[in-house]
Amino acid sequence: MDYIYMRSHIEKYSIAIQEKSIQEYLHSHNIKEAVTYTESAPTSKKLDERKELKEFIHSLTAGDRLFIYDLRVISQRVGEVVQFLNCIFNHNLQLIVTKYAVRIQKETPAYVVVSLLNQLRQENRNEPMHKGRPKGSLSKSKFDAFRDTIIMMLKEGYSVSQIAKKIGASRSSIRDYITSRELDKIVQGEISSLKLPHISCEINNKG
Repeated sequence: MDYIYMRSHIEKYSIAIQEKSIQEYLHSHNIKEAVTYTESAPTSKKLDERKELKEFIHSLTAGDRLFIYDLRVISQRVGEVVQFLNCIFNHNLQLIVTKYAVRIQKETPAYVVVSLLNQLRQENRNEPMHKGRPKGSLSKSKFDAFRDTIIMMLKEGYSVSQIAKKIGASRSSIRDYITSRELDKIVQGEISSLKLPHISCEINNKG
């Protein structure tokens, strides 16, 4: 079964932004029906204190697909996102992050998840105390849809020129994208890989 998860009370991503991205993804993949769940918990509330979200996650069954706009909607805390992903893996669910058109499940290569988590960490480091777009924060790129392909080709030793030709873009655009997302560092192992738990779901289903 397909589910949509959205969260209100997030200044950076309004419900309208989340819904637009998710609906565009569903339409482009010819997905007609999905049950929508909207959480109203404030961003200050810790993951294990969000009773409604815990009940929702534990109600899902193996094979269900969950569509979200961005991992940051789940939590701004990287540790809590890892905890959430642990439950996705444990329940054999599929998580689709529509902002980047990335599918996450137990079999997903670690570097794909790490690149998304690293981006969340980078955004947190750049987050200013005042409102507004963080200086140096990463805006959405048309190349985000090719993120997995670019990382894989880098791992296989392809040059930037070869990657650009494959994708149908200019060499400079691909080079700038790789640099801004630090994909080369991820491939080279210069960015430490967070160890993702794969054994049990650590989000307690008790209120």
